[in-house]
Amino acid sequence: MPRINLAMISRHSHNWVSATVLGTVMIVMLWLGLVIKHVENRTNDLADFKRDAENLALLSEENVLRSIGEMDKALLYLRRTIETTAEPRNYHALINTTDVLSELIVQMAIIDDMGIMRASNVGPQPAPPTDLSDREHFRVHLGSDRDLLHVSKPLIGRASGKWSVQLTRRLTRKDGSFAGVVVASFNPSHFAKFFGNIDLGPSASYAIVGDDGVVRAAGDRGGDQRFKLGQDIVGSALMPLLSRGNGSFDEFDKATGEERLVTIRRITGYPLAVVISVDTPAVFAPSGANLGPYTLAGILLSLMIVTVTWLARKSQQEVKLKARQLQLTLEHMSQGIMLVTRDMKIPIMNRKCVELLDLPEAFIMQPPNFIELTQYQEERGEFTTAGLEAHQSPLDVFGPLDVAGKFDRYERTRPDGTVLEVHSTRLEDGSFVRTFSDVTRRMRAQSEADRLASEDALTGLANRRVLSEALDRMTRHINDDAEQTFAILYLDLDRFKIVNDTQGHAVGDLLLKAVAQRMRRSLRSTDLVARLGGDEFAILLHAANMEPFPEVVAQRMVDALSRPYDIDGHQLLIGTSIGIAVGPADGATTNDLLIAADLALYAAKAAGRGTYRFFRKEMNDEIRARQQIETDLRAALTGDQLELYYQPIITLADRRIVGFEALARWNHPVKGLVTPDKFISVAEDCGLINVLGEWALRTACRQASHWPKPLKVAVNLSPSQFASPTLLPMVARVIAESGIDAHRVELEITEGLLMRNTDRTLQALHELKKIGVRIAMDDFGTGYSSLSYLQSFPFDKIKVDRNFVSTLDSAPQSATIVRSVIDIASSLGMMTTAEGIETEAQCTQLTELGCDEAQGYLFGRPMPWAQAELLLAANDPIARRVA
Repeated sequence: MPRINLAMISRHSHNWVSATVLGTVMIVMLWLGLVIKHVENRTNDLADFKRDAENLALLSEENVLRSIGEMDKALLYLRRTIETTAEPRNYHALINTTDVLSELIVQMAIIDDMGIMRASNVGPQPAPPTDLSDREHFRVHLGSDRDLLHVSKPLIGRASGKWSVQLTRRLTRKDGSFAGVVVASFNPSHFAKFFGNIDLGPSASYAIVGDDGVVRAAGDRGGDQRFKLGQDIVGSALMPLLSRGNGSFDEFDKATGEERLVTIRRITGYPLAVVISVDTPAVFAPSGANLGPYTLAGILLSLMIVTVTWLARKSQQEVKLKARQLQLTLEHMSQGIMLVTRDMKIPIMNRKCVELLDLPEAFIMQPPNFIELTQYQEERGEFTTAGLEAHQSPLDVFGPLDVAGKFDRYERTRPDGTVLEVHSTRLEDGSFVRTFSDVTRRMRAQSEADRLASEDALTGLANRRVLSEALDRMTRHINDDAEQTFAILYLDLDRFKIVNDTQGHAVGDLLLKAVAQRMRRSLRSTDLVARLGGDEFAILLHAANMEPFPEVVAQRMVDALSRPYDIDGHQLLIGTSIGIAVGPADGATTNDLLIAADLALYAAKAAGRGTYRFFRKEMNDEIRARQQIETDLRAALTGDQLELYYQPIITLADRRIVGFEALARWNHPVKGLVTPDKFISVAEDCGLINVLGEWALRTACRQASHWPKPLKVAVNLSPSQFASPTLLPMVARVIAESGIDAHRVELEITEGLLMRNTDRTLQALHELKKIGVRIAMDDFGTGYSSLSYLQSFPFDKIKVDRNFVSTLDSAPQSATIVRSVIDIASSLGMMTTAEGIETEAQCTQLTELGCDEAQGYLFGRPMPWAQAELLLAANDPIARRVA
């Protein structure tokens, strides 16, 4: 309620000529203020609910987009594997050796062109053929040649008896004909759990509804769930609202007479919508709760005014005293209020109004007229933050009428940052009442909600939705003008999974934050950088931001992200691979550009990681070739195509064979003998390295167990194997099963592994040492060598890299380095082995330098096991064979 200026009222009422008239005016003003307050409270309730509901719907959309995106990526990966596999296909092997499961996906399946399920990674193995030709997620692709991601209606599985939703994509033969579908099933309760974290009151219900009117996921906070999984709402009052786009709408059910407020958010790129429904009475519950106290206060104050008016007849002084008490009571209103008469005078202005507008205290007792007040504010710079155009005056926008010629509610930011909500109401005599409310805290909350809905919660970078919307805007306006080109960079962190698996998610999250900070520091504020999920990021360079060129930005990212990280006391080393697509040349739509960038990223990984690649149209063929290697390698692991070759290791002092190094070879049925450099990186990328590593160790130990004691066998361990918690029990089991003495097994690691993950790696090496195996550091001095590694772990051997051996004759510094390595190893009680010896001169020089062992073409090339057996059986000194 406003503060009433009694002195002014007395002047305008001829010095209290009629106390009854004055009392009547005061009561009318009192109840008018209460009505205005109640209406504003209801308006605020509605605005608050719409804001909260629409923000929560926006967050729900982001969660759905992220979840579907992750599952679609798994589908695309499985489809790519199937389509690049030569006929006949072993579907059971493909689906069970493809690493596509996640916490979201509960089942992957392959359905052929007749609707028969040929493989599934859950249930009996191999999965029995099941006729699914009647299922919607199969039939939708049967008569269509579009490559679309279909989100099915919820259904109950025939085998599991549980609800699930299917994501499917079309399989295509090389001639373009239909070959079936790949299926990823997920439990819709995943989204119900997310809804369970949303609280808009006990009457709120939440759902994801398709354009076909079927509910894909549902949840609520109360016991009476409005939406049910699989429910068809086509005939309900809600269905017409789905076609009206994003926003909040009133829904009235004629059958039940219920009114509800419904918030709808369309899910970008999919025929789905997030729906939040709340009983309308619950929306206005806060203002309804205040109505009773307001009414009671109005009655009491009205009685007080009546009493004051009645007493005024007895004593004018007593009336003034009571009026003063009334003023003090009404002054504590939380809103500023002023009454402006038809002739622009201000008879009423309360203290809160003066405080909110930062006006002089004297204005309470003697307010200026409205035009003078506006001019006073303008002179003090009150409207400098109001966003006025050059030709506008404050009276044009904030006068009795706004620029639209009507009274309305608006928000205005004062120079001190305070946000005022201003509401005007016209009275019948031409005057108007204007109220001012401080909504700064609410606006800040709105701004924070908008920020959370548009950024990644962990890193603070933009999220996938923001990137997609930015790309959509750019692709809608692209043309062939070179000045309108832009670039999208896809980044994937190299070796991040190893850190996450070995150090835990807490360290992984800290590492992702550090990566985000480096990316921000390496880019301009005008560049858009987003985290897409997991260890995937993207950078969007706008047309005006194409200098420097994308390759310069990409190289800057590679350099910045590959520097060592100090995370929570751990020294970590990762890197990044980057794929670059340039629009509009590489795609006219957002989807085309994202696919192009993804293909370029795949090519960067195939090139050895730690680099970048631009999209080229022939990349699809290159990726198919690499995927063919992956497919063939899976077949090789089960088809007896792999074997080990052995290269002799000899002592330089007397040239005796003391062991062999085991090297994998692939007898490809078409390509012939394939060396490890062609397929080891593929095995690491597709998750086969652990299977391949176990096969190599098992085969080497079994074959070496037949050699005379104490001949040893050396086997290389991939850095990726150290990320597996099964490494230690696997090594112990293989040695025990083969019957070989543990000290005859030598495991070789590269020094780069220590730099990537020092603490975890050293722990694993100590545990392997306890088993009794020998540990050798391979390629010493070629990467990130540090003498501290030799102090922190007692290696049995250091292998001198062939690059130093090959330049012993031509580069004097190589001899110095080799001598230093040999001296350091000798002082620490470690042996040294030189690799790549091809000449007698190299052999002689290494002997003189004090090297213990050697291997190279001078003593023998890698050979099959049978040939190594013959070499040992001949029992001839090596010196005679190589002389």
